[in-house]
Amino acid sequence: MLFLAALAPLAPLAAAGDGDLERALALSSAGELRVALALLEKDTDESLPAHQPGRKLSVSDIDTRLLRVDVLRRLGSVARAEKELSALQAVLDTAPPVAPAQLSQAYRQRALLYYREGEAANAQAAIALALATQAGLSPAQRSQLLNDQALIHQRMGDYRLAIDGFDAAADLVTDNSIRALYLINAARARLEDGRVEDALVTANQADELLDEGASGTVIRARIALASLYRMAVNEFDAVAQYRLAALQQLQRAGQVHGLASRTRSLLDGYSAELYADDRQYEGAIQYAQRALQYAKQVQADSLAYRWEWVLARSYGALGNNPMSLAAYARAVTSLRTMRSNLETLDPDTFTRIIQPLYYEYADALLSQSSTVASAEAQQKLLRDARLALEELKLAEVQDYFDEQCVGDESVVLDQLAGNAAVLYPVMLESRIELLLTSGSGIEQITVPVERSRVVAQIRDFRLNIEVDNGTDEYLQHGQQLYDWLIRPLESEFAARNIETLVIVPDGALRTIPLAALHDGSSYLVERYALATSPGLTLLDPKPFSAQSYNALAGGLSESVQGFAALPSVERELGTLREKLSATVIQNQSFTLSRVKSELASGSYSVVHFATHGKFGSSYDESFLLTYDDKLLLNDLGRTIQTRGAGSDALELLVLSACETAAGDDRAALGLAGVALKAGARSALATLWEVDDKATLEVVSEFYAQLAQAGTSKSQGLRQAQLKLIGDRENKHPSKWAPFLLIGNWL
Repeated sequence: MLFLAALAPLAPLAAAGDGDLERALALSSAGELRVALALLEKDTDESLPAHQPGRKLSVSDIDTRLLRVDVLRRLGSVARAEKELSALQAVLDTAPPVAPAQLSQAYRQRALLYYREGEAANAQAAIALALATQAGLSPAQRSQLLNDQALIHQRMGDYRLAIDGFDAAADLVTDNSIRALYLINAARARLEDGRVEDALVTANQADELLDEGASGTVIRARIALASLYRMAVNEFDAVAQYRLAALQQLQRAGQVHGLASRTRSLLDGYSAELYADDRQYEGAIQYAQRALQYAKQVQADSLAYRWEWVLARSYGALGNNPMSLAAYARAVTSLRTMRSNLETLDPDTFTRIIQPLYYEYADALLSQSSTVASAEAQQKLLRDARLALEELKLAEVQDYFDEQCVGDESVVLDQLAGNAAVLYPVMLESRIELLLTSGSGIEQITVPVERSRVVAQIRDFRLNIEVDNGTDEYLQHGQQLYDWLIRPLESEFAARNIETLVIVPDGALRTIPLAALHDGSSYLVERYALATSPGLTLLDPKPFSAQSYNALAGGLSESVQGFAALPSVERELGTLREKLSATVIQNQSFTLSRVKSELASGSYSVVHFATHGKFGSSYDESFLLTYDDKLLLNDLGRTIQTRGAGSDALELLVLSACETAAGDDRAALGLAGVALKAGARSALATLWEVDDKATLEVVSEFYAQLAQAGTSKSQGLRQAQLKLIGDRENKHPSKWAPFLLIGNWL
């Protein structure tokens, strides 16, 4: 359940006499954002040139523009909100003295934009500027800023400062309903800090402040209290009576006459969730259906998917699988529509909403597919499950790069070239579903094993294989993972004469080299050529031509910026100069500006960087080291995408000295998404930094194999890895296993 009391209502604006502005503010407070925006845009001059020094805006115009920024931000139109706010601030900076309340609101909107984008430190700095004007603010305006500052502290995990801030905001404001909102925020922070009893005491204090009024703030506070009580029971083991207390809050709010359809939808939908929590599924269905009717009246996809989700779970619990699957499908469609209307998502949207909904839908489809007798019906269910998983994979990459458009140019591949198959290992709570896609359709194999057990085995495997510690303990973990992931499919591989496996890893599986899974006598790569992908629909499957192509090679053999030297890089780049006639830039020439210039202007189909690289939990923590700076992963993709229309496609991006943190699934997702982000058909990269002599061996043999007509990239990498397996000095998997071919394997 979303926590609706998070942000305080917009403090009263200066121009209270403006009828349209007052109506827009009321609509905004009631959640009718699109109607409010239409009203704010009526008869408003869209242009606001920043180059007109001294241009003066009326008080009403400033208030209108500030409210419009607020509405745009809440609608998810972040780019437009930022543009309008920047233009407004440019005018305010050059205009005669502006009212403190308006200047404060401008800084506040900047802070909230940072907050929405997950940039807590920048949000903190902006809210501090807003508070610097507090001498000219009313108590209500100061309390609003203190509440916002506390929210930022909460986002940063500093619950003590957050609680103090919420309490201070509550002490400062005189309106009981707003004070209740701030106390509910304080209760939420106490709850997240593990202080359950204190949180419930604070929540009850907020309840005592609420009268039976019909104001929007009172309704919001009651909904927020219901959300808090439900969270206390479901996530912090508070006594079940607080579930009843939550329902009572919703019922009291629902007794008000004349509520907007959106509010009615919220009240009925939250009631449906509470009934479902209490396993009263018939009641949950009734409330959810009514909530959906209200949501459809206002075309609220942001609500519709949630109530469809309640229906799906409730029908499933009652054993009505057809109705459950239909509701899941509608929920996914509504969520897809909602996401398409947003430029960016709130930071928690993926983990709290998108991921669990898609996994539940796929789980339901896969459970149903294993019971149907008709082969045709089973294949349809499996295709639907695969489509849901593909949408999830794309959403994961979009969430990592914070871009809704990543992967829009992708294609769906049903007919795989050659003797190749795609393996989806789907890790559900109590089982792994292995989906094998080949030219003859989709095969489903169910392996009963707890997800937690699989993840623990994955972590141990990575820990023991990354460094050669003189033992073969990694084999035990590799064999267990092989038994779960590969052995159940061996007969299928044989029947289809499979030579290449394209694996779409799930969660923690992204952090390990599947090439090193072991059947007791040989590694997986000794039996199959391997490639990995963020998702099947993210590929552009075209064969790699062995004819001559333009190549750019760059890297660092010297120690710079505190990173160790890579002595073999000089030989690695020399090999590329010789074998590929590559343009080579290294050491002092391998500067950030030179790299960007070459990527943007050069018509290269192969780009090879032999330099330190790190993939972090977000794209702005992921970089490649240049001589004088760091090339961020986001800049790498943006630079390559600026190449001229006549440039050849980037066939292959090689990063030969990168690493991801063990156990960091999101960092590994960045590694898997690098080819997509860079606009490359394929990428070759490493899960951890490899001995540079072993790297030289792998890279040299890889390019030698590609020079042979008819050799695919996956086959070329396999032959390079087999060469090291046969070398006594380099046979340990730490030397050859971390090399991953990402994307197009042909």
